[in-house]
Amino acid sequence: MQAVLDAIEARVIGTMIEKRITVPDSYPLTINSIVNGCNQMNNRAPVTALSESEVNSAVERLRDRGFTGLFTGIATRVPKYSETFAERLGLQRAETALLCELMLRGAQMPGELRSRAERLHAFADLAEVENTLSAMGQLMPPLVVQLPREGGARAAKWQHMLFGGELPEAGAPTLPPSKLDRETALADRVTALEAKVAELEDALTSLRLQLGA
Repeated sequence: MQAVLDAIEARVIGTMIEKRITVPDSYPLTINSIVNGCNQMNNRAPVTALSESEVNSAVERLRDRGFTGLFTGIATRVPKYSETFAERLGLQRAETALLCELMLRGAQMPGELRSRAERLHAFADLAEVENTLSAMGQLMPPLVVQLPREGGARAAKWQHMLFGGELPEAGAPTLPPSKLDRETALADRVTALEAKVAELEDALTSLRLQLGA
C-alpha cells in the first residue's frame, strides 16, 4: 500500500505514533494534544507553529484515507484520534520507530536514528538500524531512500519517501518554520555579518600599519 503525505500530514502521523508509544496513558489524542505535539520544541526539525485548523484539517484528510480514526469512548467528552498508519502499512516496531523519526526530524544518518529512536524501539546495534533501513528501501514502492553522502560526513543520510515517492525538489512546499526558527536564522545571519565586519576591520588596521611603516 502506497502512502502519500504532505509535510503537515507527516508531522501529524509522526507525532501520533510517538505519543502512542511513549505516553500510552494519554493516548488517543485530542486535536489540542496533537497540535502541542506537532509544535513541541524538542525532537522536532523544524520547530513549527501549526494552527489548530491546519492540524485538524490534516487529521481529517488522513482519516478519509484510513490513516487516523476517531475514538469515541463512553467517558470521552471531546473527540480523540488514534493513528492506524503503521498498521495499514504493515510496519514492524523497528520500521515504525525509524519512519516516525524521519517524519519528525527529516533526513538523518543511521547513528542519529539509532540514538533518537531508542525511546520508540531498542535497537540491538547500528547494524540492525542499517539493515532495517535497507529493507524498507527495497520495498515497492520504497518507504525510505539513502541520500548521496555529503562531503566530510561520517555516513550517508536516509530520508522517508512519503512525499509521493520522489525526493522533494528545491523550493517544494515544506513545513512552515516557527517564529523561533526565523528569529534564530536571522540571528545567525547577523552574527555572520558581524564576524565578517570584524575580519575586514582587522584587515584594514593591518593595512594601515603596513602603510604607516
